[in-house]
Amino acid sequence: MHMLTCHSQLSLFSSPLGRESATTGPALLLLACSGTKLDRPAPAMDLYQGVMYESYRAHVRPEASPNVLILSARHGFIDPRDVIAPYDQRMTTQRADEILADLPAFAASADWPTQVGKVLLAGGKEYRRVMRAALVRQYGALPLTVHETTGGIGTQRSQLGTFLDGLPSVFRDQIGQHANGTPIYRSYGWIEAGSIATLLYRAAPALPARQARVLSVFNGPSGPTADVEVEEFVRGRAKICPRWVSVADLHPSTEESA
Repeated sequence: MHMLTCHSQLSLFSSPLGRESATTGPALLLLACSGTKLDRPAPAMDLYQGVMYESYRAHVRPEASPNVLILSARHGFIDPRDVIAPYDQRMTTQRADEILADLPAFAASADWPTQVGKVLLAGGKEYRRVMRAALVRQYGALPLTVHETTGGIGTQRSQLGTFLDGLPSVFRDQIGQHANGTPIYRSYGWIEAGSIATLLYRAAPALPARQARVLSVFNGPSGPTADVEVEEFVRGRAKICPRWVSVADLHPSTEESA
């Protein structure tokens, strides 16, 4: 019977996992402003109180939140954290033409991501016309996976919710890189450096569950991977051993992290 030691590494990935975060970049949501607003200055994401913002708050998950830029009929493209005062201006055809005529100025203040994967344009027809032009200006062409909301407001809310519900977990907080340049991150979804997780190998289901301390996470050759420390028994003695394991083999643990 094979004895697992600190010098042996199981084939951890029973099948290749998707690599969306490495090959396509993070998701991007371009969201139209709303007529309903707070009556005081606030960060843009809090200022707007329309139903699309209600849907966003109901469906967004911290571990899989997209990059968000808001298209304001007054200010152009802004970041959700930008503090602005309430205003009354609609995105008419004339206003959309004015923004398009000076698009570099209206897009300059937003923090556009360097790479994007899946994109959703959420808003009315004139908003989406400006959004498409801004994407072309920023990235040279429309990204391959651009979706747009259509139909009535109820349908658009459903489309926004479906987009947010379908986003995968993302890597966050880069803390270094491997010798080959692969970035190393602090967290991926619910998995975070310093936390304790239960390790159950899918490739070796006969092995008992064990506790693993997460050191970091990265996108490995077969998908999201965690660098962990696991207690193994080597020649009858407990020893802490380093392992690279698929994040799919890690599960939440009730054990407290030190």
